[in-house]
Amino acid sequence: MAQKQLIKTPWLIAGQFMNNIGMSFIWPLTTIYMHNVLGKSLTETGIVLMLNSVANVLASTIGGRIFDRGNPYHLLLMGITLNGLANFALIFFHGWPWYPMLLVVTGFASGWLNTMFNALAASVPRDKVRRTFTLMYLAANLGVVFGTMLVGIVYSMGMALLFSMTTSLFVIFLIIALFEYNVDSSNVTGVDPRQGQDVHLPRTNFHIVWTFFISLFIIWLLYEQWVSNLSVYMTNLGMPLRNYSFLWTINAGLLVLIQSILSLLGDRIKNLYNQFFFGMLFVGLSFLSLVIAHDYPHFIFAMVLLTIGEATWSPAMPTLVSQLSPVSAKGRYQGLVQAFCALGRSLGPLFGGVIIDNWSYKVLFLLAFVVLLIVLAVNIGVVRLNLRKAVNYMKTDVQTDVSRETK
Repeated sequence: MAQKQLIKTPWLIAGQFMNNIGMSFIWPLTTIYMHNVLGKSLTETGIVLMLNSVANVLASTIGGRIFDRGNPYHLLLMGITLNGLANFALIFFHGWPWYPMLLVVTGFASGWLNTMFNALAASVPRDKVRRTFTLMYLAANLGVVFGTMLVGIVYSMGMALLFSMTTSLFVIFLIIALFEYNVDSSNVTGVDPRQGQDVHLPRTNFHIVWTFFISLFIIWLLYEQWVSNLSVYMTNLGMPLRNYSFLWTINAGLLVLIQSILSLLGDRIKNLYNQFFFGMLFVGLSFLSLVIAHDYPHFIFAMVLLTIGEATWSPAMPTLVSQLSPVSAKGRYQGLVQAFCALGRSLGPLFGGVIIDNWSYKVLFLLAFVVLLIVLAVNIGVVRLNLRKAVNYMKTDVQTDVSRETK
């Protein structure tokens, strides 16, 4: 099949949307299905979810490195096919132990696909990278909203129907990918990113990028408390579970609204670093507000703060990493973005459980606020010390990039 000269952003966005619909068909029901239907303990369920996240981390790390040395088109097709086959197997084998085993496979495939999409987004023309990441983040959230809404309806009709729908989705996804994603990245960047070099970042870029990676791990480690532990805290206060679920409806709606505004603003927001710092501050403030939250309006207020933070820092991060990484290592560093996020999510429930069991929920919330303030201060310090001498690979000439990488 003939290669296209340029990858079209709408197809990247569509792919991200479909991939996240597929993922959101699985993760919301895992705990309920394993505990209530398969009769497994919450500990066993937690281990399965952790293995799913570990597989996601491995796929992100390995996939990012292979992207820089292999054919992105073939790698993307492989990820879609693997996810589709795993979902097809789940139609017939959704009992124990096949369900958790195949769930780990879907975790690996999802991490692989997210890395491929981020790496491809980093390879679009430089003046479109920032807007592309913003739109892809918006598409991912729309996929989650649509998927989680639909899974609640389909789940009552049976697991076979549910996984038949996800399989059909990945078949459609594969057909689209066959025709629309066959693009040589060298046609976009002017450099073949699969040249297999050992790329070394300038020292200043290295300091900023790895500070970001460690920060991503910590942010998602703490963010996961909203997902895994807050529901128990709210029900302990006498609130029905539907109140907790509605918080995520608010989250999804606000994410779509804020991301739509950011995509319209485009490059009018000049300093992405400040956008990242602003978002991290609001995530921290959401935990501080939880310390004093005793009624439902306070929890809604805290969720609004969290969503403002999430909607601003999350899309800024892959764009900043793209600015700081050379063209022949886009896959590696975008893969590490996904890996550190997944690692934080995988350890978050365990971290929160230890703090709650030994101290209390309020100690957890206050600790999260203090830690995020420290992380924010460290990021501001590292960026200010290194940014002036850092290389912005989205502004330098491509040939200059190559000469730096081969030194």
